[in-house]
Amino acid sequence: MTDLLPYQPSLASATNTRLDTSCRHHQQCRVSTDDMLAYTMPSKNDHEELQRNKYRYCIHKDEFVVGIGRPWVTQVTRKRMNNAYPRVISNLGQLSMDNDGKLALMMIRYMYHYARSVQEKMDIIDWFKDTGAPHAGLDSDGTELDERHWAFTEKDKENLSVWLPLMADQIPVGYAQTLGWAHPNTGDTMVTVMIGGLRTVMNGDFEVFPGDLVQWYWPFEKDCFRQDGRRKEYINGWTIKRARDGRIKALPPNVHPEIEVSGGALGPTRFHPDGSVVEREKYHSRAFGNASDNKTKLVARVKPFFRDDDNPRIYDAYRVFGIAIAAARPHEMLDIKISKQSV
Repeated sequence: MTDLLPYQPSLASATNTRLDTSCRHHQQCRVSTDDMLAYTMPSKNDHEELQRNKYRYCIHKDEFVVGIGRPWVTQVTRKRMNNAYPRVISNLGQLSMDNDGKLALMMIRYMYHYARSVQEKMDIIDWFKDTGAPHAGLDSDGTELDERHWAFTEKDKENLSVWLPLMADQIPVGYAQTLGWAHPNTGDTMVTVMIGGLRTVMNGDFEVFPGDLVQWYWPFEKDCFRQDGRRKEYINGWTIKRARDGRIKALPPNVHPEIEVSGGALGPTRFHPDGSVVEREKYHSRAFGNASDNKTKLVARVKPFFRDDDNPRIYDAYRVFGIAIAAARPHEMLDIKISKQSV
């Protein structure tokens, strides 16, 4: 019997964390079938796809859970039946930068990077709705760029109305304790979410230190940040004055605004992590069902939050949900305190 003692589960492994905590707050939520149906490709509202690839759309245990908040356009958003439980998701289904869902991801990335106030958020939404509004990508000197360097091309702008009714604010909820299916024909759509307490989670693409505020982000936003996790400079962004003048400096947010344009060589600034970071990301991403055949599942990640007093991004502040209590390199286990009530 003595030989078996070292193999007995500890409190940390039994409670799915390396932290010994006696206070953990949980909430019952329901996976939003309506939203997950919108994330099926190549066609939306594909019930068979949602059931056939059930593990792609469900909320897995230990994934970060995102709540569906206020729609961007309340007038055209379809009415949903009242529900006693919050509607949540943990991934964006089949949406990727390689299919028709790219436009939805570009809208999210653009809004999260350029909205510095509620008024600017509404201005951007109005611009999304106006398919005829002029828009041009400009460099830091005001020179108009080729259309391929614009945040949205003319064709993109015409198709924004397809995705706009599906857009809504995405709010932090917590970490899933159980598995929740995306379609009721597959199984129970209820999921238990940890919304408060100490927990060990997987860090994202940026280094975290004790005391850092922690926010969540989508993987396709990574190139909108610098290597240390801070937002890129806000130069060619959105302003009401430019909108009224009819000239909108709509550089993609993942492009560094100070890059010089020579021979059409403008492109996104990307990370160059060392080999160990790449290996850790490949290894741990398997837990989310990510494969090497470009069928990546977009699952929310965490990063440190940095205030920008000159150009505060309101959506970064909205997405703060905890505090780091230990340091972690990119794609390492990270100890955090989920405390949305006190951050």
